[in-house]
Amino acid sequence: MKKTVSFFSVLFLSAAFFATSLSAAESISAGDVPDGFAGQSFSFANIKTDSAVTVSSKRNLLNALKKGGVIYVDGMIDLSEGMFPEKSGEPNAALDAFVQKNSNYSSYAEYRDAYVAACTTSTEESAKSSSKSPLYETMHSLNMAYKSVILLSVPSDTVIIGLTADSGFSGGSVSISKASNVVLRNLVIRDAYDPFPHHEANDGFNSQHDCVLVENSSNVWIDHCTFYDTKEQTYVKTGGSVSEKWVTYDGLCDITKESTNVTVSYCKFMDHNKTMLIGSSDSEKIDAANRKVTLHHNYFYNCASRLPMVRLSTIHLYNNYYDASPNSPYGNSYALGVRYNSLIQAEANYYGGGIKNSYSGSAKKPGKVYSVNEIDRSKGKKKSGEFKTSKTPLFDIPYSYDALPADKVQDYVKENAGAGKLPVVR
Repeated sequence: MKKTVSFFSVLFLSAAFFATSLSAAESISAGDVPDGFAGQSFSFANIKTDSAVTVSSKRNLLNALKKGGVIYVDGMIDLSEGMFPEKSGEPNAALDAFVQKNSNYSSYAEYRDAYVAACTTSTEESAKSSSKSPLYETMHSLNMAYKSVILLSVPSDTVIIGLTADSGFSGGSVSISKASNVVLRNLVIRDAYDPFPHHEANDGFNSQHDCVLVENSSNVWIDHCTFYDTKEQTYVKTGGSVSEKWVTYDGLCDITKESTNVTVSYCKFMDHNKTMLIGSSDSEKIDAANRKVTLHHNYFYNCASRLPMVRLSTIHLYNNYYDASPNSPYGNSYALGVRYNSLIQAEANYYGGGIKNSYSGSAKKPGKVYSVNEIDRSKGKKKSGEFKTSKTPLFDIPYSYDALPADKVQDYVKENAGAGKLPVVR
């Protein structure tokens, strides 16, 4: 199903973009132009594609990012510098040394046990709350110090490409903040692990770091990447007696604040709880028309929710495949979260039998959905009372795209989504 655009919209498309958007990619190259919303006004003017560097260590990667341009990643780079543990919530020598350096505790286990004991189920460690534990400042200080180690900040005019199926980043968080014209492709991005989660009232301990966070940025393309976790959720005794979750992972790929013209395509998201958030709060001062995101040909497998959850955003989703196995470590609750003032145009997506509900939302603050030609085999189908529906498109799509029929999506996306599916041409 080939979609056409108006003559007015075509004026915004370069000839190169038009050519690449209408045919399936056969390789990955630093000069490829993004499709979807990311391709609108994307510029290569300041990206030096003829002076690329190849990195295989964190030190060389950080040096390369100071200049931006084209960066090839060869192999997996541990952004945690050895602090990623064997088991969630447990210590290792590097993490112990970090705690000793940044607090009055002699080991990670000593800090963790003290912090858990200092909280109650009603403790709220959010920045604006007055109901804080006696160890709030210690927790916050350790969390910020750890973040400064694992955070990978990507500047404007940067293209990062993994050279192999197992090239990318582990144990860290990739931040695209106040940047434009950024591309991440063919990368494995896993385990944005947070050993210093904070307590939230009646919701256990929750982490703060995402595998990829796009905030206040534009023209961002995330393509053919694989996102996942390797550690299972554990539990602790809050106040010494109440069993609560100790969550060390936040999102896999969140898009927040004044970000727009973002495309996430041909990515695989696996084994995660709260997977993708687009719009972090109902109180954000942003109009849905000013945050535009395209999601296409992505494979969401064994993910519990937020595939994505959407607030105050204009979203075009087509040819995505959603499913989960009976043995999923989290268990699915829903695929698409249609929340406050979201506009979701969904076409030819496939929801498998492992999904509990294809759509969920909020009856008090609903979003709006235009759904066409989808296959929905989820157990509970759409929670239609929690969002508004439209029989006509909600917005004009200013780019050309090819959408497969929904009955072809399952096999095609499983075969083509994720890192290592296409050769990299330099």
